[in-house]
Amino acid sequence: MKVGLVIVSAATAFFSARYITKNYIKKKPRSTSVSKEKLMQSRNQTMRLNELKMLKKRLDESRTETKSFEKSIKRLDTVLIELERLIEQGSSAHSESLLSRFSKHLRHLFHEGASHSISVEENLEYLEGGLALMSALNQHSWAFEINNSGIAPIDINRKVKSLQLSSWMFDTLWDTILKDRNETSVDLTLSSDTYELRAIQRFNQREISTRLELLG
Repeated sequence: MKVGLVIVSAATAFFSARYITKNYIKKKPRSTSVSKEKLMQSRNQTMRLNELKMLKKRLDESRTETKSFEKSIKRLDTVLIELERLIEQGSSAHSESLLSRFSKHLRHLFHEGASHSISVEENLEYLEGGLALMSALNQHSWAFEINNSGIAPIDINRKVKSLQLSSWMFDTLWDTILKDRNETSVDLTLSSDTYELRAIQRFNQREISTRLELLG
């Protein structure tokens, strides 16, 4: 009887050990796999960040006499610092969102800074990209909307001076983005006539407007 109990106990211990070992071996690769995935994602984001730093360096070295362009470049350092912090913290979702928008904004800035004028249609794309970047920088705590129904169809392909409208938008919102983390919304309304492109920006119960000459 005692021999039988010993055999049963030994068998139970054996199969328990096999079960625990089997499940441990199964679970361990999952944990390792997740760690490797996070590490690869972090490395990938760091590589992309370094590429953007090189692009930003090219912008630094660009010769320009416009104060608007200089201001735009200085703002980029703030975004780079925030991206480095997020990647180091392992905030992959937030850093991915900010990386994508920052990359798009850099390329827009590069293109706009290289020409004296850009079309109204391009301006709309750059404004949306700039607002998306600032929203991501502020952890998506506020929403934005661009209303361009007031732009005459004949004016959409006309041009305005480069680095005017997007710089105005950043100038009026940048400090709010950095200092005020409360939820808010930004409403940007654009309209045109034969001579001007008009923009009205509303946020935090404030209203700011500007006008740009429509070129040929």
